[in-house]
Amino acid sequence: MLPLPKAPPSQATSIYLGNGLPNEILGAIFDYLSPDALTRVARVSRRWHANAERVLYSTIILHEVLPRASPAFATTAPASPAEQELKDFQTTTMTTTMPMTMPAVPITTLRCCETLSARPHLAEYVRRFHLRWETDAVESPLFLLRIAHHIARTLVPTLVHLDSLELSFDLAPHFLECAPNNYNNAPPQTPLSLLSPKHHSTEQQQQLHQLHQLHLLLLPPICLPSLRTLALRGIGTPPSHELERILYNHPKLLHLRLSDYHRALHLSPTDIPHLHSFRGHPATAASVLPGRPVQALALVGCESATEEDLARIAAGSIPVRALDLSGVSVTPTLLRSVSRHLSHVEWLKVRLALRHTLHYAFSGIVRHASCSFPSPLRSPHLSAD
Repeated sequence: MLPLPKAPPSQATSIYLGNGLPNEILGAIFDYLSPDALTRVARVSRRWHANAERVLYSTIILHEVLPRASPAFATTAPASPAEQELKDFQTTTMTTTMPMTMPAVPITTLRCCETLSARPHLAEYVRRFHLRWETDAVESPLFLLRIAHHIARTLVPTLVHLDSLELSFDLAPHFLECAPNNYNNAPPQTPLSLLSPKHHSTEQQQQLHQLHQLHLLLLPPICLPSLRTLALRGIGTPPSHELERILYNHPKLLHLRLSDYHRALHLSPTDIPHLHSFRGHPATAASVLPGRPVQALALVGCESATEEDLARIAAGSIPVRALDLSGVSVTPTLLRSVSRHLSHVEWLKVRLALRHTLHYAFSGIVRHASCSFPSPLRSPHLSAD
């Protein structure tokens, strides 16, 4: 048997590098690679770089736990634009009580935003953009508000092919701690004298007013035709008409999560007509579900759902099949009301306090004969604290 002829070196190299494969097959292979592997294969060739880059930036999930403060950057090394902005912020804003530290900085977020800003073509690849901050230990939210404002108002609108967007800045608790109670409901043009307490200095009043201005502008002005999932948390309580405008601009939205928005929304019957799942406060759910095909509902918040809320929730175009009550306080009275208004629930999740209410809750469920669902629960989930 004669040996097969050897391919020329250039042709062998081309086959070895996968240049004979279509981009669709390369993309399908790269889908199975980790982000670290994608960064390595992107250095093989220009063609591999283009395909790996498309897969690498299709899903951006950033989860950062921010410390109380960040160490100051050394002045000897050349600073990146983000680091230079931090230095400028330290020079103009920080007081003399913290001369060697910077405010809490989401470094990974800043690096990602710099990359997307410096290379605009990457925005076309992004399909999922999930940003989650944990800011429990942060002292001052002012600099974080500036970064969040830039992301919401400048970066997010450029991601025109987004399918899923989550913005969880976790800044609302900090704003409520440092701002007067009447800041949340006041319009941006309200005079400082009507908002800031008299014992605050002029500088403190200006800082609080700046917090107020940035806080009201955390809702992104988006109109993304491919958006199917929208989750907002930790952005405070934006004006209802701004949120209503976003929902009006996204009629194909399927999943909506407003974990800390507690107001009712005034939507027209044609807004988000295909909504499949919702997560939010009972008052907000009661204003969203009527006339819409929501099958999965999760309620959150300190207050429990009232009879009126449940009656409006039951006015959807199809019955609710999955109900998550783990984010609210569950009592036998609430379960009895749920069984009366949402009788088609097949999947129920509740959280019961083991030390205080577990025995009382179960005894109440047994005694109330009306607390029974016509269709048996297929997957009852009970978690005890």
